Amino acid sequence: MFSLSLLTLENVMKQEDNQTVLKDINLMIKEKSQIGIKMTNKESTVLFKLLSGELTPSSGRIKKETSGIVTEFTEDGLYENLTVYTYLKIFKKIAGFQQPLEEFIGIFSLSDVWNTKISRLSLDQKRRVSLFRMSLFSPKVLLIQSPLSNSNDDGIELYIKALEHFQTNHTAILFTSHYLEELLLVSDEIYRYNRLIGLEKTDLSNESPLIPMDKNDPSIRPNHVYKVSSKSADKTIFFSPDEIDFIESINSVSNIRIGEEYFPTDLTMNELEDKLTHFGFFRCHRSYLVNLQRVSELVSYSKNSYTLILKGNPNAKLPLSRNRLEEMKSLIEF
Repeated sequence: MFSLSLLTLENVMKQEDNQTVLKDINLMIKEKSQIGIKMTNKESTVLFKLLSGELTPSSGRIKKETSGIVTEFTEDGLYENLTVYTYLKIFKKIAGFQQPLEEFIGIFSLSDVWNTKISRLSLDQKRRVSLFRMSLFSPKVLLIQSPLSNSNDDGIELYIKALEHFQTNHTAILFTSHYLEELLLVSDEIYRYNRLIGLEKTDLSNESPLIPMDKNDPSIRPNHVYKVSSKSADKTIFFSPDEIDFIESINSVSNIRIGEEYFPTDLTMNELEDKLTHFGFFRCHRSYLVNLQRVSELVSYSKNSYTLILKGNPNAKLPLSRNRLEEMKSLIEF
């Protein structure tokens, strides 16, 4: 079924105080889409203000097909001295919402606290109150920061249940968070903002039975395709080699490193080296496999000590074994 495009960002760049906060943002938000972007809180705040029209891009274009955009920032507060009912009644009037609030209590799982002061609610309950408030404006697009940070299991389950209400009403939701694990639980599409190259899409796949293929039919067999997988909750995340900064062995477990996050994989370092060498990876140390495209500096602290510095991540310092130096020099020709 055709989905209407609500917001389109084309090569959007934004500077503040002569510093680039966002660049090379290309994204399309369609009806019912649930998109997650891993980025910092500052980057997220600027992005949301661009989408809502509070800020204008320094360059690039934002095409809007709707004005029904509602935003929730992490620091947004509620009127703590009001009860849940009184608080929502105020926003019902502001939004011009016609239906009785009571018809939606169950959707947001607030029956038990309907007449309770907001100050006495848990963080998870406050988040569902905020979702209820936003729903009163019948938004076409929701922009939400860090939806599940510090939530418990029950709170996560009830929050995800409440999101179904927005899907029913064809609302698109854009979530941002510093933690990919959080975004995996609420998003169908996930991107990572890289300040060097813009948005990178992360491929996701729900685990499901595979349909047998005729292995003898070459027309249906892809060539030269390789992804590194990592399991998280009920999903398997697939990373393209060019997304990966490096892989580190920690307590005999191979961990994919992307930005500041680690994702364990079942493959051994030797297996990964065998697969990823063809994609520009190099075993710089017994415990490290580095993507040479990410290397920006080679530092020598002594005659026998070498360190690799990565683009966009100066805190990631990878050891280079002395006996691997000449091989690396031949690979990148320096």
